[in-house]
Amino acid sequence: MQQRDLIDIKQAAAMLGGLHSEHVRGRLMKRADFPRPFRIAGRVMLDRLEVAKWIEMQRQPIDGRTTQKSRDVVSRAA
Repeated sequence: MQQRDLIDIKQAAAMLGGLHSEHVRGRLMKRADFPRPFRIAGRVMLDRLEVAKWIEMQRQPIDGRTTQKSRDVVSRAA
């Protein structure tokens, strides 16, 4: 059986840049694309790897530049 690295909401909030845990519980966990939480012994838990993957999917450049892969596709089309 695969061992999972489980975290609680406070740890997930810290991974998300120090958000307040109530923001994670009240807003992010309601999003359809956010990793699904589950209960163990009454505690709400998340899988650390799933949260990390979700964070990577949310990354957006702040200066409007495209990623290297996108630039390569555009330059080949020209």
